[in-house]
Amino acid sequence: MTATNLPPANGELEITLFGPGYGESIALHIGDGSWVLVDSCLGPAGEPRALQYLTDLGVDPARDVRLIVATHWHDDHIRGMAKLVTACGNAVFCCASVLRTREFLGMVGALEHRGLSSTGSGVRELYKVFKSLKATTTFAIASRIIYAEGACQVWSLSPNDKEFVSFLSELSSLIPGQGETRRRISSFTPNRISVVLWINIGDVVLLLGSDMEKPGWVDILHSTTRPRGKASVFKVPHHGSGNADDPRVWQNMLETGPWAVVAPWRLGGRVLPNRRDVRRILSFTANAYSTVPSSQLTSSPTRRHRMVDKTIRESGIQLRSMPMSQDAVRLRRAAGNQTQWRVELLGSACALKDFAA
Repeated sequence: MTATNLPPANGELEITLFGPGYGESIALHIGDGSWVLVDSCLGPAGEPRALQYLTDLGVDPARDVRLIVATHWHDDHIRGMAKLVTACGNAVFCCASVLRTREFLGMVGALEHRGLSSTGSGVRELYKVFKSLKATTTFAIASRIIYAEGACQVWSLSPNDKEFVSFLSELSSLIPGQGETRRRISSFTPNRISVVLWINIGDVVLLLGSDMEKPGWVDILHSTTRPRGKASVFKVPHHGSGNADDPRVWQNMLETGPWAVVAPWRLGGRVLPNRRDVRRILSFTANAYSTVPSSQLTSSPTRRHRMVDKTIRESGIQLRSMPMSQDAVRLRRAAGNQTQWRVELLGSACALKDFAA
């Protein structure tokens, strides 16, 4: 067994961020062989990356995964979630409470029966999760403990009631009317129902930012009921985008110079984080790492014949380039406040200062 495939010791904590260029997922070892999985993305073989990783470590997902969190319903955070939930049958499943409302489930069912394209939204993945779900389910709302085991507490910091109501008010716009062309379900901006996680493991705190954008961070910062303290690890929200940044998060919720990890993103010609985003993150901490370098995100796409492109456009098909890799950033440390995080860059993961080198 290589060093990369050695599981953490029972008393060792771990956070591993996977990000193949479109999608992200997180595996957390919270101690004593127990794991928490956050979101899902696919590996090169089309399997959930976190599931592949645990298997490589010799971990039994059906026995050792205690909690699975779907932070929101966007494609890049939920591909493979149904398979993940099925494989980890003893885990508690958690999602934003709004995703189990009558209104949302009605919309999911309507879209499924209208033949939503399999290349479309993460709604199809959620439909499969809810249809086959046998695990215990809990729901994320602001300032709520969604899981506790031993010295570990997992809190959801969002969404709050205001975001819940705003999301429900927009659902009707997602369903095409009679006779309208099927269309991909649009993403809300700002992302109203993204679940931000605050994880206490003894004296160690992790802040996982999901895709929360600035208005949601303002609500979290102003909350009087959220847990207090400062996190030593920050999963940078929304792939490092400037629309997800609020300097007060770095100042009020994070230790000085925290360990920051980011999963970059590419769709079409757009890449996150951009150079300005990288400079901004590095202004807050030098301990910042990316799952992939920018060179993996900016390679020229394969050119198709113009008649093929014409047929695709006329058919209403949407294609996206989705590079897959084994790359990941892994942080490990022994439990206790006298130890430091150890960084391991797997595959072509890199320090953020080298992201565009």
